[in-house]
Amino acid sequence: MILGIDPAGAQFLANLSQTQARIERAEQEMGSGLQFQNASDAPDQVSDILALRADLSRNAQVQSNLGNVKTEVDTAEQAVSSGEQLVEQARTLAAQGATATQTATTRGALAQQAGAILDQLISLANTQLGSRYVFGGDAYQSAPYAADTVNPDAGGGVVQLTAVAATRQIEDPLGNTFLVDRTAQQIFDDQNSDGTLAADNVFVAVNQLRVALQNNDVPGIQNSVDALTEADDYMNQQLGFYGAAQQRIAAASDLAQAVMELQQGQTQQQASLTVRAQMPRTSLFDYLK
Repeated sequence: MILGIDPAGAQFLANLSQTQARIERAEQEMGSGLQFQNASDAPDQVSDILALRADLSRNAQVQSNLGNVKTEVDTAEQAVSSGEQLVEQARTLAAQGATATQTATTRGALAQQAGAILDQLISLANTQLGSRYVFGGDAYQSAPYAADTVNPDAGGGVVQLTAVAATRQIEDPLGNTFLVDRTAQQIFDDQNSDGTLAADNVFVAVNQLRVALQNNDVPGIQNSVDALTEADDYMNQQLGFYGAAQQRIAAASDLAQAVMELQQGQTQQQASLTVRAQMPRTSLFDYLK
């Protein structure tokens, strides 16, 4: 009588099959992240994949970095989204203030609401995550803006406290880097190349409305409508930047996870084969003795 495979051997084969399935799934996920399924589809990227497999420690660090920056980018995106909604509210105030039925008194009340919106925008520009100002650029430990208490009716009604660029770049599992930060100036206080205030400057548009309402200046209120429209469009562009950053971080994180699973699967597979090779072997002749 020929005996079947012993239970231990059957379990070994089952475990090995599961490990192999994990490896194949991870390889497919990596391929999907790189937009190819076979080496022949993108031979120029095969060396990148092989390099990733050999660097488990680096990949773990990349995963950690991506996880940390995701929280920052999500916080920034939420702040910019809130800012865009505030600009929309300011546009509504401008439309109300421009109507002929308004009086100096009612426009004064609307001016207070516009001032509150400006204060909230300044607060958003100074958004913090822990001790980090997310729009502080490379000077992330300092608040970027404050309200101008000396000349509040001039320009955007704000004082810029830091004027440092955002140059930090994040690395993905393939070694590519990309920007994930923008400064408060880039988002709320856009300026032309010569340093003058841009037409889509958010602070200026809202403060222009506030001052016009405060002075019962109907032409000024009407002009602020156009400025706020440009500012609103500009804020949507900033949302697009952070949306793209979120997508790239998600793709890089998925790839890093696939690489990790591939490396772990290969390690487990090698360990299983090594252990099995060291086990005593029993042949059919042993049972016929």
